[in-house]
Amino acid sequence: MSKRLNYLIASSLLVSIPALADSANVTVYGVANVSYDFIDAGSTTAGVAGAKINKVSSNASRLGFKGKEELGGGLSAIWQIESLIAMDNTGGTFGTRNTYAGLSSKDYGSLLLGRNDTPYKISTRKLDNFGDTIADNRTLFGTVTGVSSSKSFVTKQPDLVSYISPTMGNVILSAAYLNLSENAAAAAAPKDRAASLAAMYDDGTFYGSLAYETHKLDSVRLGGRENAWAIAGAYTMNDFKIGAAYERTSDTLGGAAAPAACAGLAVGADCLGHSAWYVSAIYSFGSNALKAAYSSAGSLAGRANTGADHLSFGLDHRLSKRTTLYALYTRLSNDSAANYGLAGAAWSSGVTPSVGAGAAPSALSFGMKHTF
Repeated sequence: MSKRLNYLIASSLLVSIPALADSANVTVYGVANVSYDFIDAGSTTAGVAGAKINKVSSNASRLGFKGKEELGGGLSAIWQIESLIAMDNTGGTFGTRNTYAGLSSKDYGSLLLGRNDTPYKISTRKLDNFGDTIADNRTLFGTVTGVSSSKSFVTKQPDLVSYISPTMGNVILSAAYLNLSENAAAAAAPKDRAASLAAMYDDGTFYGSLAYETHKLDSVRLGGRENAWAIAGAYTMNDFKIGAAYERTSDTLGGAAAPAACAGLAVGADCLGHSAWYVSAIYSFGSNALKAAYSSAGSLAGRANTGADHLSFGLDHRLSKRTTLYALYTRLSNDSAANYGLAGAAWSSGVTPSVGAGAAPSALSFGMKHTF
C-alpha cells in the first residue's frame, strides 16, 4: 500500500472520529405498523348503505431521532424530532409528531418547547389496548366527531411549553401551556390558547391518573371555552390487566356561529358537553395476548340520540421482543342522530369513508407491528 494511500486513510479516520463523537448521543427509533383492513361504513337509520373498502393502512408508522447531552450538575439538554411515515402510500410528514427541545434535570424535572402530547392525552393513552389501529379508543374519547370545534383534547399540540416533574414517590406531575392561534398577528385578531394539567401514579401494579384541560376559543366566540377532565386507573395481576377511564367535557359555545350545531342555542350554553367512559382488559399467555375494550359516549348537552358505543376485541402474537402479529375486530354503533366514525389511525390512512347518522361502521384488521 502506497504512503499516499495510507495518508488518505489516516486523514479520513481523523476526520470521522470527531463526527462520530458528536453524533454518539443520537438515537434512531421508529415503528412500522401496517395492516390490511376490511372496512364497512355501515347503513344509516334512513337505510342508506355506506362504503365498503379494503386497503393497506399505515397505523401511525413513524421515524424518530432523539438525543441528550450531559451539561453537568444533573442537567441535560434533550431534543427529539419525530415524523409520520406513510408506509401504505407515497409521502409522509416530517417533524409533525412529537418534536421538541428542552432541558432536563434529575432533581427538578424537564422543560420542553415545541410540539408534543398534552398532559391530558398522556394521562389515559396507556390504557388503550388498540392504540394506533382502526380500533383506537379516540373514536369516542377526547372529541366530538361531526359537530366539534377545531381542537381535540386527546392529541399532540404545536406551540407548546410543557413541564414534567421528576418521579416523586411513584407520582409524576405535568403541566402545559399552548398557543392555538400563532398566526393571529393583528392586535384585534382573536387569540386562542389552552392549558393542560395531569397527575399520574404508577407503582408497576397500579396506575392512576387525574387530568384537566381548558381551551379558550375567542375565534369561535369571544370568551368561549371548552373544558374536559378525566380520571383513569389500571391494575395488573400476573398475566391479567384491566383498565378504566371516565371523561367529562363541557363548554360555553352556545350562540357561536361555529360549530354550526351551537348557533341555535342560548349564548354561553353548553353545546358539545358530554360524558364518555372506557374499559379494557388484556390476558397474556405464552407469546399471545387476548384483548378487549368497550367505550360509550353519552348524548351531547340538550340533544337526544347523539351518543354512541364502541366495542373491540383482538389477538396479538409476539414473534419476538420487537415484532408482533395481530388481528382485531371493531364495531361502532351510533345513536340515530350521531355520526361518529372510527377515528383510529387506519381509518384516516388513505380514503376515509363517510358515516351517516345512525350508522354502525365496523372493520376487520390483520397487521404486523415492528418497533426499532
